[in-house]
Amino acid sequence: MILLRIVSNEEAQVKEVASFLLQRKLAIDVNLKRNIERWSWNGNSLENRKIFLLEAKTKALLFPKIDKLIREKIERNLPEIYSLPIVNMDWEQAEALTGEIEQV
Repeated sequence: MILLRIVSNEEAQVKEVASFLLQRKLAIDVNLKRNIERWSWNGNSLENRKIFLLEAKTKALLFPKIDKLIREKIERNLPEIYSLPIVNMDWEQAEALTGEIEQV
């Protein structure tokens, strides 16, 4: 299991991806976080901007397929796409949840 994370400057973009993931049964569920402050060092100054974050639980084996489909669907301003492993979870709950998404 992984926690898929997609970061975008555009709220509409993460909403589109959320809908796409759920309709195709590529994710168990999706959380959208709006107006998150992202701080970074840009040359000689500190930069602060608002981002939108999508988090979704899914199977690790689905990551390459999800990445490919998002790249095909979004032609401009591709969002940042990465995942974090879910190391600990109630595994009985995980098995029940993963039955609801695409089988690999």
